Amino acid sequence: MVVKNIQQYVYDLLAKGAEPHFYKKYASVKAEKGVPGEKITTVMKDGFVEVRDVEVNVDENGEADWVVTNPDGEVYTVSHSKFIKRYERKADNMYAPIGEPISAIQILEEITFDVPWGKNGAPIPMTVKEDGYLNITNLNHIYGIQKSAFENTYAKCNEKGIFEDKDLRLAFGQEEEPENE
Repeated sequence: MVVKNIQQYVYDLLAKGAEPHFYKKYASVKAEKGVPGEKITTVMKDGFVEVRDVEVNVDENGEADWVVTNPDGEVYTVSHSKFIKRYERKADNMYAPIGEPISAIQILEEITFDVPWGKNGAPIPMTVKEDGYLNITNLNHIYGIQKSAFENTYAKCNEKGIFEDKDLRLAFGQEEEPENE
């Protein structure tokens, strides 16, 4: 289904009882500075190919976007300013997440909607397959994450970012127990 207004789509899902949850990235990623003008092609673990007309851009400080590869092989770009807030280097081209939790909802149908990630912020279509997730942390910047990529990189947490999973709390040095919801 083509969604013309992704914000309205999310509002409608919430009105129908869709429950957002907090999640935090736990998986390390491979990343390297991109080459300005390089085009990114994404191939998911399930074989879903999403060719986006996304080019590596350079910001006002001359810093190129980072090209990030998730554990399942999903490839995407992150601006330099966002990347340094979300990841810390652990080994050659390997970075661990340090970001804040996100709010996300799971969708029950395949949807296609525009995201502003084309050259110079031009809108391009993003398709999220059935059972994928929408990051709704910022309702002015909603984007999708395919189910396998999401479940292999994010885990449930509370609004403070404390993981529900005891092993993840231990791995990330979180001593606090999550609050019961």
